[in-house]
Amino acid sequence: MKNTRWHLDSVEPIHSRHQERGSATVIALLIMGLLTVFVSLALSRASSEAMLMGNDAAEGRAFNAAQASLETMSRNFNKIYDIRLAPIPSDLTGIQNAAVPGFTGYTFNQIITATATPSQVVISGGAFQGLYATRDAWRLDTTATENTSGVQIQLTREFYNNLVPIFQFGIFYDDNMEFHPGPKFAFGGRVHSNASIFLMAGTELTFDSRVTAAAQIVPEVARNGAPWTNWNENVFIKNASGLPVQLRHDMGSVRGGPDFIPNDPDMPDGTRNPSWISIRALFDGNLDAEVKPLRLPIKGVDDQDYIELVKRGKEIGSLYKDTAGAIVPVTVATADNAVLAKERYSNKTGVRISLADSKAKLPGCASGVGTNAIAGPCGVRLDGAKVRPALNLPWGASEVDGSKGYQPLPMGAYIATRLNGDRLDQSNGRENWIKVELVSINTGTGLPQAQDVTEEFLSLGVTEQPAKVLVSGATKFEIDPLLYNHTALTGTDSRSVIKLQRFLMPGPDVNNGAASTYLSTYNWTTQYNLVLTNTGTLVPGPVVDGGFADSLAHKKRARVDSAVLDKWVVPFPIEMFDTREGLYNDSIDTAVTYPGGVVPRSGVMSVVDIDVANMRRVLSGAFNGQYPAGTPFALAKGSAFNSTDVPSANGWVLYVSDRRGDIDFDGEYDMEDIYGNNDGILQAGENVNFNKDAGGLPILDVDTTWQEAAMYSETFAPDFASVVDHKYYRRAVRLINGTVLPGVLDMTTPGNTLGFSVASENGVYVKGNYNSTGVSSYDNPTSPRNYLPIDDPAQVPASVVGDAVMILSNGWNDAQSFRYPFSLGNRRATETTVRAAILAGDAMSSLSGIPNQGGGDLRLNGGVHNFKRFLENWGSINLNYCGSLINLFNARNNNGAFKCCNNVYSPPIRNWIFDTSFLDPSRLPPGTPAFQFVQVTGFQRVNL
Repeated sequence: MKNTRWHLDSVEPIHSRHQERGSATVIALLIMGLLTVFVSLALSRASSEAMLMGNDAAEGRAFNAAQASLETMSRNFNKIYDIRLAPIPSDLTGIQNAAVPGFTGYTFNQIITATATPSQVVISGGAFQGLYATRDAWRLDTTATENTSGVQIQLTREFYNNLVPIFQFGIFYDDNMEFHPGPKFAFGGRVHSNASIFLMAGTELTFDSRVTAAAQIVPEVARNGAPWTNWNENVFIKNASGLPVQLRHDMGSVRGGPDFIPNDPDMPDGTRNPSWISIRALFDGNLDAEVKPLRLPIKGVDDQDYIELVKRGKEIGSLYKDTAGAIVPVTVATADNAVLAKERYSNKTGVRISLADSKAKLPGCASGVGTNAIAGPCGVRLDGAKVRPALNLPWGASEVDGSKGYQPLPMGAYIATRLNGDRLDQSNGRENWIKVELVSINTGTGLPQAQDVTEEFLSLGVTEQPAKVLVSGATKFEIDPLLYNHTALTGTDSRSVIKLQRFLMPGPDVNNGAASTYLSTYNWTTQYNLVLTNTGTLVPGPVVDGGFADSLAHKKRARVDSAVLDKWVVPFPIEMFDTREGLYNDSIDTAVTYPGGVVPRSGVMSVVDIDVANMRRVLSGAFNGQYPAGTPFALAKGSAFNSTDVPSANGWVLYVSDRRGDIDFDGEYDMEDIYGNNDGILQAGENVNFNKDAGGLPILDVDTTWQEAAMYSETFAPDFASVVDHKYYRRAVRLINGTVLPGVLDMTTPGNTLGFSVASENGVYVKGNYNSTGVSSYDNPTSPRNYLPIDDPAQVPASVVGDAVMILSNGWNDAQSFRYPFSLGNRRATETTVRAAILAGDAMSSLSGIPNQGGGDLRLNGGVHNFKRFLENWGSINLNYCGSLINLFNARNNNGAFKCCNNVYSPPIRNWIFDTSFLDPSRLPPGTPAFQFVQVTGFQRVNL
């Protein structure tokens, strides 16, 4: 019987169990092998995944490093425009070699490549679609290699660098833009503000192009906090289909004011408008807020105020005011950087005219730091000696006979009138100096350079040509032509470009019929005012006329209301009265404040007239071959001056700066505290506005020794004010006879149109028609194509640039401004046409408060519709204007508060329109500023 062993659960033969014991060993070994494989696979996979994760991390770090490299290169590229207007090879090398901050464990290969040379293009997309730019194209390539892992990432960025001329905008403001017109207003062109835009209208305000603000669109309150109901909500902006869409008061990007995070005590408070996204969609992108601000190059590392565009350049030897108000000499460290030096209008290609109280304050006339003047000729002293002893000696104080005043050098038989230096010297011996220069760009350094042509330009004359007055064939006024070494009066002072004095002042009796101490008035159909001295034979010593001593050397024998040359007249400075600057408030009772016809000194402006027609003759070569020899310029050149010596860059910039009376020599009239202490600097004598504290005491101390700004309580007799220069820094430039401008027009040859720009750090007054003989049709607004000049097939591209720009009509005369300073009804405007871009400053605006200077719309700057300033009663009279309105700063010279409409002016019919010819790059005025912006056109990662 077999040996069988039983289990409790089963019966199994003993011999089977031995066989299965071997099988189990094999199976266990197989399982162990499989487990080993599985573990090995698992470990291998884990190792691979760890490696992949490590590689991903390294790649991510390298990608971040490459991105940082691109950003560093882009930032450094933009910084180039802080110091120059175009990159040079060393700039590009610097970009390629610059370290990438925060990434020390990497090696970078950085390359910048110009992919297209500068060219004129029309922008095809984005916020500036339709504008043209000077564009160059660039590519940035960077390869970032992590040093530890060797991981590399290569990225590429492509972009356009654009320079966009600012006059392509119909209206451009760097600060808050205000609209609150009463009558219909529709100007045209792109509209942009680097701050907020306040939009209200009494009748209808229409925009036919894109309107953008870097801050907010505000239709609910005005800048001074007044509600929209003070004007109304008749604002319309055209959508993409050209249909006007109304912007109601509740449709701004904010409700209430722009200060939705209340942190500005001088701004109306408000809240964000939750419906703004849907509101802006109604305008198809033609209305937008919080867009990128547009900056000119001088906003670089120094963040320069745009007022520097119109100021004189800083240089060693000039005097400037420090932050505490002290007068200190400028040092090398405060001189202009390259960008600012080239962007200033004073350094643009053309002619620069500078006036100052001393020789050392003229450009290039100071020796070292301080006020020491260089030896030898540099400019001309206007109130000094008649002639200087030799070219290498300074000007003397006066002639042996005691007379003062420069005698222009002869141009052959043409001899201009000597300057009456006695009437310029009314401020304790202050001197009067002038320098005229030709400005060009040095091709080696790329920086401005200048040549002194003072005596050449003064030889043309410094005096307004006196009229020969005829009534029914009888001569009523004539200066003896023989005293000019002429055979006919018609040539006397007929060539003057820079006019500083005159013999006759047309207009009513300045003293309102009362006996005048200083003026005689005659009515020969048109009334004239003149300075009449004694009759008969000359006697030794000065002769007193009306209490004012003029030297014998300045008297001219004249026929005055008789048939005999038996009277003596003298020339006197050109003065006018600006009611806006003269009054601190338009609502005061002027009869009480200024009784007896006196005028406040703060409004008496000493004027430098620029005769544009004569400038045109100079540039056209009309006087070539007649300029004097022996001048510093002629000696250096080896021949006399010629019109071709005047540098041109698509035309000319004529720059004028008159700083006589500017004690701290900063180019600013120190009365900017029109609403109290605005600038944080309490300067002595700055309380010109009668500002008082709660106790009725002056806010600022009064220092009677301060000689720059006049208190509003200081007054002149009008006849004295109109014929004598004053000590204050109340200086102005006025453009006269500007119907036809300098420029060569040939529209059949692209790029052959020369333009003409006038710029000044002083206020600029445009008197009469400018760059137009009128318009061919008077629809409102008149199309740009209907502005026609007198003898050319198309207009000269023109701009007027200044601290502020005032329009004086064809009907303006200076005598009226003194006779009727506060009688608006007697200063009647006549129809006037102006075609020029205007770049200027506006008045300050503020929330309503005390003191409440100004008048009309209190504490407002008058808005865009009053950006061009007025001093006359326009009423129903047209001002026809075609141009571009650019406001980049608050005015520093004509900086009185906005005032309307009791004493200062009544507005014209605004027949105004944007000059669409500025959209043609060949039709821009010379010196036009441009802002830079970068368009990224491509970004990619390159697989290595």
